[in-house]
This record gives sequence, structure tokens and C-alpha cells, in this order.
Amino acid sequence: MNFIIFAATFYTLILVGMYLLQTKLVYPGSETRAKPELYGGAGIQEITLTTSDGIELTHWYQAAKNPSYPVIVAFHGNAGHTGDRLEKLSYLTELGYGLFQVEYRGYAGHAGIPSEQAFKSDGLDAMNWLKDQGYTDEQLIMYGESLGTGMAVWLASKHNVKAVILEAPYSSIADVAQSKYWFLPARFLLKDKWKSHEAIKDVKAPVFIFHGEKDGVIPVQFSRKLLKAIPGQKQAAFFEKGFHMDLYEHGAEKDVTAFLNKYVMPTMEKVGAE
Repeated sequence: MNFIIFAATFYTLILVGMYLLQTKLVYPGSETRAKPELYGGAGIQEITLTTSDGIELTHWYQAAKNPSYPVIVAFHGNAGHTGDRLEKLSYLTELGYGLFQVEYRGYAGHAGIPSEQAFKSDGLDAMNWLKDQGYTDEQLIMYGESLGTGMAVWLASKHNVKAVILEAPYSSIADVAQSKYWFLPARFLLKDKWKSHEAIKDVKAPVFIFHGEKDGVIPVQFSRKLLKAIPGQKQAAFFEKGFHMDLYEHGAEKDVTAFLNKYVMPTMEKVGAE
């Protein structure tokens, strides 16, 4: 009997601890970020926007070399910051696209507590800034990595963007958490569930998903679940030897470029010819 009481008490403490620590587990944040130049980002503009609750967030923006090309709006994963991803994404600007790297509250030295609701509100601020610069939905491409794929999918469900690119996405954070903490009712403990498999049903743009078969952070099965839920045009690349953060080492750049050439470039060429 004493063992049962001890086990029940211990399990309850785990439940309480997981519930209280979930924000830090889902959004670990990152250290202060340096200027773009120190990450090889010469020519990048720092765009500071004030959120609805008074927090200043500084994002990185690089206009398209070709005026007829869209801007790729990029949302990084739950660790690190925009500087860590700049080198990986630089090929997109070399192709002629613009790049707007969104930074998060609680990351890169910014104030604020991360949450799904706050991230979505801050993401809308970034979209509104781009609209103020004269960009239409059709001139924007959503790019999400890991946690950031939830942002990319949600915004694409609210805006008729040109295309969506998802690197190591998930069907929902609740699915991922439940698979990792199978011995807990993780799905029900989570405050932020990031239900991409539901939001993506409202996405009209073509979607490209790429994922590593050996991903231990977000199991590839949840990427396939998301892929199945996409109602419109879609493509996918699954890398047999790929993990979570090394997909560009397995040729992802070639696949992303091929997707853009198929679904974005024909329209851009038409605009340029007019």
C-alpha cells in the first residue's frame, strides 16, 4: 500500500512539474543576438516593431534583388535566433528573393514570455509591416523550421500567400509531446498545442515539406500526417539519412529550389514580361 501511495505521489509531482515547466521546454529561448554583419548579413536591415503589449522585437529584412520576386518570411525553430539561420537561408537571397526573418519574444535578448497566442499576434505585426511596404499576399512566401512551421502554416491559413515551405514540421505540438512523454497525459497538459494539421486545411497555396527519416526531435510520422491533411498542391522530400537540423547537408537546397521553380518562378516570369 505504501508503495502505491508513493508511486501515485511521485507521478502527480511529475505531472505538476511538467505543467509548470512546459513554457521553458517548448520555448527555451536564446542568448543575446549580435548585429547581422557578424553573421555574414551585410545589407540586412533591422526592423524594430512594437507589439500590442509594448514589447520591442527586432526582425531582419533584406529586400529582393529582383523587384518582381516575392519576400520569404522565415520563422526559425525553438532554439537559437535569426543569426543562426542566416547562412542556411542565404541561397534564397542569392536566387533573387527577399528575406524577412521574424524573431520571437523571449529570444535573442528580447523581453516577453513566449506563447502560441503571443507568437501569432507578433507574426501578424510582421505581416502588417510587410503590407505597409507595399507587398501583397501574393508576394509573400511562408518558410517555417521546426517550431516555426506552426507560425508559417497558421499565417498561410489567414493570408493567400504565394507558397509555403516547411522544414521538419509537425501535425501538432500535442502529437509530438504525447509521443515523447507517452507515460503522461501530455496532450492534455499542454497549453499551446499548435494544431497545424487543422490550420493547413485552410491553406490554398502550394506546400513543400521536407524532413529527415531519422529525426529524433520531431518524428517524421507527424510530417507525413501533416502532408496528408494538405488539401491542395503539395510536394515532399524525405531524407533517409537526415536528422533534425542537417537537412541541407542532404540536398534540401536543391529540392526547395526545384519547388520554387515549379510553383513560383512561372508567375514571376509572367510578371516580368508584362
